[in-house]
Amino acid sequence: MREIVLIPCDGWKLHGLVHVPLQPADRRVGVILFHENQNTKFGAHRLFKRLGDALAQAGFYALRYDDRGNCDSPGICELTIAHRLADARAAVAYFRAQYSLDVVVGWGLCLGAAVAVSCGAEPRNAQEKLDALILCNILADPARVSRPEWGYQKTNLPQVAKDVFFRGNFLRKILNAHRNLSAHRTKLRILAARYLRRQPRELVRLRKAIGRVGKFLQAYQGPSLMIFSEKDTYLTEFVERVNPGDKLGLNQKAQPPAWIYVKNADHMFASGEKTAELTQYTLEWLEAFREGRPLGGVSMMPEAPEGVSMAELV
Repeated sequence: MREIVLIPCDGWKLHGLVHVPLQPADRRVGVILFHENQNTKFGAHRLFKRLGDALAQAGFYALRYDDRGNCDSPGICELTIAHRLADARAAVAYFRAQYSLDVVVGWGLCLGAAVAVSCGAEPRNAQEKLDALILCNILADPARVSRPEWGYQKTNLPQVAKDVFFRGNFLRKILNAHRNLSAHRTKLRILAARYLRRQPRELVRLRKAIGRVGKFLQAYQGPSLMIFSEKDTYLTEFVERVNPGDKLGLNQKAQPPAWIYVKNADHMFASGEKTAELTQYTLEWLEAFREGRPLGGVSMMPEAPEGVSMAELV
């Protein structure tokens, strides 16, 4: 069964869906799903819907929601990393209180995993606490957010100038140049700023936030599971740039993270087979967590993968 909820946050109403189990377990465990960068509470290939349904069938509560001004959440705004974190904390507190949950687990993919660990390491109060984390292809390398898929890229000035000023009826543009002078000045200022690599303010903030993810992982003391895909570079980036030689001391923690490496999976676990595999790993780990059994996965952080040597991890 699914219930529509409206989560208040800073004057906004976040639209969410709660998957309610027909037969809840004695220990009421909620799992809040934090989606990746430019997606919604449905996820690519409806990953989050499928995961939410599977969680409820296994006796867990699951919440998926849209950030302010996105998808089914009303309003219009430029969504920043600060907004995402505020929305996440509000969603955790609402979920815990409204459904009388004993514990809340944060499950995140990519940027959603970074949001989850950021909230988990710095709860402002008991209601916002995340009691465990499942982090899939976590975004922890600040360099990653400067790439084109994040909407930030170096401008090819000659090509843009050609497209703006010379493509189309060149004679008509010459005749109308005096009328368009103001617009051309604005365009030239924007192009010059981009060409000189003046970074957008939100990019600077986002890079700073992602640069702190490693420290948040180091500070988080609850149980955690980290899942990476074979057909993705995020694990290599993590062990070579974020945590080389385990400089964060993750393996020395009282509760070191468990690790799972999913063979032949891409960043989004896009195929039906890999979605099912990801769901199964999630459920097995959560069921062990709920019942107080030893948590599965590899106990020590793996090295950066080479060839297929990591395939034996799962």
